[in-house]
Amino acid sequence: MDAAIEINPDWVIRNACRRAESIMDAGKAKYYYEAVEWLKKARDAYLASGREQEWSDYRTKLITVHGRKRKLMGLIKSYLLLG
Repeated sequence: MDAAIEINPDWVIRNACRRAESIMDAGKAKYYYEAVEWLKKARDAYLASGREQEWSDYRTKLITVHGRKRKLMGLIKSYLLLG
């Protein structure tokens, strides 16, 4: 998926977000690290395609929707706060 970031960032964003959201929506705490790894790929694709504001909006939405999941929020704030 990393190779596709420069070539087809929309594909990366769709697929990485879908995979991350399925983990987060299911509340699978033991897999939150994997969800954040998928979100990192989505972030990289957003930024590589010059869509910083869209990434910021998406990240804010995630924090709003999943804000009560402490383990997930800790990972998001540690790994995705910047960018």
